[in-house]
Amino acid sequence: MRHLKFTLLLAFVFQMGTVISQDSQDAQEIPIQKLSFKKSLKMGDYLYSIGSFYNAAQYYLSVNEKQAGNAYVLSQIADCEFKLRDYEQAEKWYKDLVDANDPLYPLAPYYYGLSLKANGKYAEAKSVLNTFEKSYKGVNAQTIKKSAKNQAKGCDLAVLKLENPDTVKITHIGANVNAPYTEFAPVPMGDSALLFSSLKSDTIIILDDIKKNNAYAKFYHAKKNGETFEKATVYTGAPFNSENSHAGNGCFSADKKRFYFTRCDQVTDSMRMICNLFVSDFKGGKWNDPQKLDDKINFPGATNTQPCMGISKQGDVLYWVSDRTNGEGGLDIWFSLIDKTGKYGNPQNCGRKINTAGNEGTPFYDPKTGTLYFSSEGQIGMGGYDIFKTRGSQKKWEAAANLGYPENSSVDDMYFTMDDNGYTGYLVSNRVGTISVKSKTCCDDIWRVEYPKRVLYAVRGNVYDQDTRELVPGAKVLFLDDQQKQIGQAVSSKDTLYYWGTRPHKVYSLKATKEGYFTGSATFSVTQKENDDTLRVDLFMKKIPNEPIRIRNIFYDFDKASLRSESHTPLDTLYGILQDNPAIIIEIGANTDSKGNDEYNLKLSQARAQSVVDYLLQKGIPGERLQAKGYGETKPIAPNTMANGKDNPEGRQLNRRTEFRIIGEIAGKELIYEQGNPGFDPDTIEEEEEQLPEEEEKE
Repeated sequence: MRHLKFTLLLAFVFQMGTVISQDSQDAQEIPIQKLSFKKSLKMGDYLYSIGSFYNAAQYYLSVNEKQAGNAYVLSQIADCEFKLRDYEQAEKWYKDLVDANDPLYPLAPYYYGLSLKANGKYAEAKSVLNTFEKSYKGVNAQTIKKSAKNQAKGCDLAVLKLENPDTVKITHIGANVNAPYTEFAPVPMGDSALLFSSLKSDTIIILDDIKKNNAYAKFYHAKKNGETFEKATVYTGAPFNSENSHAGNGCFSADKKRFYFTRCDQVTDSMRMICNLFVSDFKGGKWNDPQKLDDKINFPGATNTQPCMGISKQGDVLYWVSDRTNGEGGLDIWFSLIDKTGKYGNPQNCGRKINTAGNEGTPFYDPKTGTLYFSSEGQIGMGGYDIFKTRGSQKKWEAAANLGYPENSSVDDMYFTMDDNGYTGYLVSNRVGTISVKSKTCCDDIWRVEYPKRVLYAVRGNVYDQDTRELVPGAKVLFLDDQQKQIGQAVSSKDTLYYWGTRPHKVYSLKATKEGYFTGSATFSVTQKENDDTLRVDLFMKKIPNEPIRIRNIFYDFDKASLRSESHTPLDTLYGILQDNPAIIIEIGANTDSKGNDEYNLKLSQARAQSVVDYLLQKGIPGERLQAKGYGETKPIAPNTMANGKDNPEGRQLNRRTEFRIIGEIAGKELIYEQGNPGFDPDTIEEEEEQLPEEEEKE
């Protein structure tokens, strides 16, 4: 398992310590070079067994000098260097082991390929991994071959991402925050400071020094001065640190009244950590003493670490990392829903769209966009741990997407977190450029992430009755893009936020629907601004009247029912009304003046009403929504003659009219548009389908 099998538990604390036992003290009194082959090998094996890989490597190197080419020793040196993340040395020693062609080490080409990949040699790594995948027939062949195949795919992904880098700037935040060994878990404290965790040392730590010199991981605090940081100091603003435990991996609740973090205790004479989650409450103007969460969260015998807070419609959600039973393998991301009383729900696995047979960790949930960022060594990546993102909540997630380059590199990239502004943040990486105590990729530092400034454009307003100018609550407001595809919706109340994800230089439209009203519409465009902007758009809805509504400028040929071409424009308006109000059933009523006999006028008006219906049918309106009715001269709205018996041309003109009225509704019919980019709504994401691991990928 990768080095993080050992160090992801709390702080990516490296296994560079020398265990000071009686045997090691006796051995260290004699220079390594003067020890016999047997004693050097024994000492190397002992140090390796307790996780002291740096010192173990020194003894193995001494053994190799005495007897070069021993495959076991080559394997141990290579493995130590790989776990120490000195990939240049690991590549060298694994190459020697591969060249030795010892059948006892069939996995040597696999780790040689991983070392090449970590050094950014993607073409060579892909070739080695593909050859290994085709030929390997050893223990756990199916699992290992699949991993090799995915690692080779990651090489292709890396080449693609390098050719198409993201528009983001990644910079080392400097020695005032970063120091030798490891910094991790950055927590922005507004624009003024950064809270983070660190195990600081200028020299290689030996295990005995941890207790003697209080060499524990702690929370640190660095104030910001413009774009730079002042010298970091141990955080004393709350009782999060401990005198005899490692502390780190902090996160605030959404209301900033709870702080979750991890404390880890080191197993005696070993680099193995036992980690549990703690929480501190802010009450009475101060942070209370941290309390360990119960066994429901801190599963006994398992690692429980790296908390982060999310939100859902049901309440706050605690996410964290654990290797408890019934997971997907290794370290997985789990969640627990917190109810209004503060009670934690039963822990559940986030599922296979996030978790793999490998390790996942360092979750961060952005509540503004509903995005979960996390790191994984099991997903297809550029090398080591890559940062991924997915949108959703709890067990409902979209497929995870690799953030790409330069957020990810050929080595480990983790702890992605965003500032409140949505376009700057931090990540942790051991990429070249870190401050190191050994190799150029040994140690983790905090890096600054800066995307092009993202300006958010919100649209809000009220829905009014067109006639009374009173608010219309409870109307459904559909938000449409410039392709007339629905990208959001809201329910009207006072000062309603319709949508917040608009973009400049685009035209959008709104449709408001409610029973008893015609659909209200508004169209608008978004102007580019320097900062976040809110555009106000009010909607007006007209109540559906009981009386008929006249359609003006409908013309027929003289004494005929055929529509003249100038009638199409007003009828297209009626067509639009029917499109915007898909539930209504209308009657098209045609009327004549009193010239001609009654029977003739009824027949003519019926034919004229039918010609309007036919026009609408040709436009695609279903026949079940249309009825034609000719009224002849039976419903005049003005006198056909004047009081003196003379003809009244104006009155006859008013009586020769076409009207429509609402005569019913189709139950359950509503205005529906094709979905465009709807933004994020966890409730619209389907429950993920459970698959067996071997079914996750088809050949």
